Amino acid sequence: MVDKKYTVADIARLTGYNRSTITRWIDKQKIKSAQMQGNAPLYSAQVLADFKKSHSIKDKRVSKGDALLREKDARISALEDEVELLKKQLDIKDRQIEVATQLADQAQKLNLADKPQLTHADRSDERRSSPAEVDNQSKMTAESLHESWLGRLFGKK
Repeated sequence: MVDKKYTVADIARLTGYNRSTITRWIDKQKIKSAQMQGNAPLYSAQVLADFKKSHSIKDKRVSKGDALLREKDARISALEDEVELLKKQLDIKDRQIEVATQLADQAQKLNLADKPQLTHADRSDERRSSPAEVDNQSKMTAESLHESWLGRLFGKK
């Protein structure tokens, strides 16, 4: 079985990563080259597979920006649901206010229907007061006007 060997440039071309990224990863993993072809080290197919495996996991990780976007989208949808709920509650309150207003109007109309009888009775009582009482009231006010201001201030009553 022929084990294929790859240079750093070949691995970079196959994976789509930069050569410096691959070189740093190889140094970090402390991988020794299998052979040398001129000045270029050759690595086994296993190194290529390990690199793809380690970097595919990193690619699958969700970036912080994506996580923030998802979190914001979830928050926005939750707030939209809350707004809809509050609108429904507001509609219910509006209907309750309309009913209360109608009841208050009806109560006021009933109250006004009863009041004319009471107001007519009060007016007839005022008309029935005798002219003698009116004369007494006018005399008392006239006497109080003729008193001196000291008499009014310290007057005995």
